[in-house]
Amino acid sequence: MNKKWNYSSFGIPDSYFIRGKAPMTKEEVRAVVMGKLRLQEDNIFIDVGAGTGSVSIEAALKLSKGKVYAIEYKEEALNLLEVNKNAFELNNIEILKGRGKTELNKIEAFDRIFIGGSGGELPWIMDHALQHLSQEGRIVITAVTLETLTSALHGLKDKGFQEVEMVSIGVSKGRSTGNYTLMEAQNTIYVLSATKR
Repeated sequence: MNKKWNYSSFGIPDSYFIRGKAPMTKEEVRAVVMGKLRLQEDNIFIDVGAGTGSVSIEAALKLSKGKVYAIEYKEEALNLLEVNKNAFELNNIEILKGRGKTELNKIEAFDRIFIGGSGGELPWIMDHALQHLSQEGRIVITAVTLETLTSALHGLKDKGFQEVEMVSIGVSKGRSTGNYTLMEAQNTIYVLSATKR
């Protein structure tokens, strides 16, 4: 078991990751995302728009016989990805530097894909996923904006994915202020998931 996270549960605390200005899927949302992925230990998993690598790392810890491809093109995020990968002592993550449209073409087939950031390439990535996911493969997409949500939802249905599901996650976290605790709301996140049949 990994030295930094000695539990089998999802939702590694955000504080375990080295963070900068790069986007990160927060721990409560990440726990839901991981559940929707339905990982098996030998899966090939792709994380598009990997950011700090929090989802890639959670997946890599579960994929004892599998592999993670973390795709990212922003320089700061790439540096954080490398630092976090090394901090968790994982050797089953391969970091691919570039845009999703370019890097996905380097991977022949895969079992699970998570799209946390698409850089405007979401329709193409969904098409590619439909063609290259294994049977019973899973796709999970997170959206912050209503435009991305709408595009993802219609895309999954129109392209013929099955078991299309959408959940809205609104998290509030307690913050101490003297003798009191205030609940601070975080951005609502939409999590879409579907299966290739």
